[in-house]
Amino acid sequence: MAMNQNGRASSRDTTKGNWVEEMRGSLMVVATVIATLTFQIAINPPGGVWQQDSNNQQGCASGNTCKAGTSVLATSSDDENQRLKYEMFILLCTVSFTASQTVILFLLTGFQLRNRLVMWLLILVMCLSVICLAGAYVISIWMVMKPLDKLINKITLYYALFWAGLVALLCLALLLRFLIWLFKAFFRFLCCW
Repeated sequence: MAMNQNGRASSRDTTKGNWVEEMRGSLMVVATVIATLTFQIAINPPGGVWQQDSNNQQGCASGNTCKAGTSVLATSSDDENQRLKYEMFILLCTVSFTASQTVILFLLTGFQLRNRLVMWLLILVMCLSVICLAGAYVISIWMVMKPLDKLINKITLYYALFWAGLVALLCLALLLRFLIWLFKAFFRFLCCW
């Protein structure tokens, strides 16, 4: 840590420390909210769960007995496309949950996370979590609002593409900032060596 003439930390180091601490706090809040949300989705999926064992006369897919506590959308249709949507939905929620839990564990364990490299990596993990959560949102709309009106289907598709593009651009910008920082750090290292 660089010291100024009075023996205090320079403003650059103080600003860096404040940024890292602020990011730690922000990441913890966002990761906790996303983990809570995706956990709730897993125990209360869109469409709800069967309240009692059901058969095909009660809405279950033909030839199946739907068990109490299982997802209605996962078992109520013979439509393979609907089942695939549900599986993608659960996969995206699981990735989002796991990414959030990873960030929470890293922030809580007390490892030395006080540098920008680690914070940027954690931010990238949270970007993955948000992307998966947005994808799960769109898929849940497609599952619950079946069959969708063609206009609503197009609007939802454009929303999904817009959101995916925006998040991809933000992640790309973050990655570019990280590479620039890494490049500068590398040349500072070479100059001082």
